[in-house]
Amino acid sequence: MTQDRPDRLDRIEATLDRVAEQLDNQVVVNAELRQSTAQLGQSVTELTNTVNGLTNRVSDLTGAVDGLLQIVEIHQQNFEQLAARERRREEFERTTSAAIDRISTVLDYLVRRSPYGNEQP
Repeated sequence: MTQDRPDRLDRIEATLDRVAEQLDNQVVVNAELRQSTAQLGQSVTELTNTVNGLTNRVSDLTGAVDGLLQIVEIHQQNFEQLAARERRREEFERTTSAAIDRISTVLDYLVRRSPYGNEQP
């Protein structure tokens, strides 16, 4: 039995050594996990800041585009007003030209019918 005790103690010591080694390894793994978690947290914070910055830029661009759209609408309205004014001017020129042609025809007719139309000054 005395022989069994030293073997048993040796096995217990060997088991305790393995457990201690595993604990040491676990401590190292835990430290690495803490460091990785901290790095991931920092990366998440940086990504969050980047996303927030991009969101702000998109908001700024949206505001700028809305402003440009309003300017385009104003220019479109001005263009439509100018086009309508040009159409009215062209219509006025046509009607004026037609009226001048009629007046010219009437005057020509009156001059031919007048007793003075054939006289030379």
